[in-house]
Amino acid sequence: MKRFFALVLALCALLAPAGCSGSPAGPEGPYRVGELTYSNLVGEAVQEEVRAVLLAAGVSSEDVDTFFVWVDDFNQAMGDCPSYRLQDAFTTVQAPAVDYGEYGPMSRTWYKTNGRDYGDVLCRIAAFHLAKDSIRIASAVDRRDWACYTEDQWLCSDWEAISTSPLIEFSEEETEDYFTLYNPVSAAGKSLSAEEMYQAVLDAWQERAVAFTEGPISLVTVWRQWEDQIAAAHAAVLVQNGEELLLVEKTNPQSPYQATKFSTLEQVRQYMYESIHQEDLRYGDETGTLIVLRNDTPLE
Repeated sequence: MKRFFALVLALCALLAPAGCSGSPAGPEGPYRVGELTYSNLVGEAVQEEVRAVLLAAGVSSEDVDTFFVWVDDFNQAMGDCPSYRLQDAFTTVQAPAVDYGEYGPMSRTWYKTNGRDYGDVLCRIAAFHLAKDSIRIASAVDRRDWACYTEDQWLCSDWEAISTSPLIEFSEEETEDYFTLYNPVSAAGKSLSAEEMYQAVLDAWQERAVAFTEGPISLVTVWRQWEDQIAAAHAAVLVQNGEELLLVEKTNPQSPYQATKFSTLEQVRQYMYESIHQEDLRYGDETGTLIVLRNDTPLE
C-alpha cells in the first residue's frame, strides 16, 4: 500500500479511476471499445485546433496561452523520453487508454537528463487552470488543513509543483481555491460504495460552497478511496465542441499532455476508468471503487 501511495502522489495521484472490483461493462452504441483518437499536442496545427476549441468554450486567451507554454515546455524537455513517443496530429489507435510505459525512465528524463529541481505540472493543476473561471468557491478550507505539507499527504506533489515550478503562477486566491476544491474527503474509516463516495464528496463541496457554472467546459474528476480518505486521483477538462467531446488533460507527472476526441459521455467515463485500471495492472494493484464526476454530477 505504501508503494501505491507513493506512486499515486508521483503520478498525479494517478489518472486513475478503476472500477469497483473490476472494469465496468463496455459502452453501447457506435463507440468501439478500445479505439481512441488522440494527440499529444506537439505540432502547430493540432495546437491551433485545440486552442480554438478552448477559446470558444470560454477559457481566457491568457489561460490558454499559459497552458500551451506548459505543453511546449514539456514536449521539448520530454520528447526523447524512452517510455513513449509523442503524437503530433490526432491519430487513432486500438487501445482503451494510451499506455505511456514505465514511470522510472520518465522521472529520470525529467529530473536527471533535464536537470530539473522542481515538480512537473500535474493533471489536477492543468485541469484547474483551464476550468477555474467556471468554478466558484465561497468557503475555503483553512490553509492549516490542506493535505499537502508532508510526503504522506495526498496533495504533497501538487504543493511542491505550485510552490517551486517557475511556470506555475497561481495567485493566493487561486491556490486557496485549488486546495479547497481537491482537498481529500473523510471516509470515516469505512469501505464506501460508489454512491456513498459521491455523497461524501458532494457534502464536502457543499460545506466548502463549491459551485460550478454550467457551460461548454466542465471539470472531470476521478475519485478513489485510500484508507480513510476519498481523494481526487485524476482531473481533466471536457469541452462540448458541437457534436464532439474533447477531453484535455495532463496524463501524469512526466507523462504527456493529451487531447482525446469522443462522441458520448459514456466513452469518456469508460476511458477514465480504463486509464486508471491500466496503471493498477502495471503495478499489481487492485483498482477498487471509483467515481467519475463531471463538475458535481456523476458522469454517465
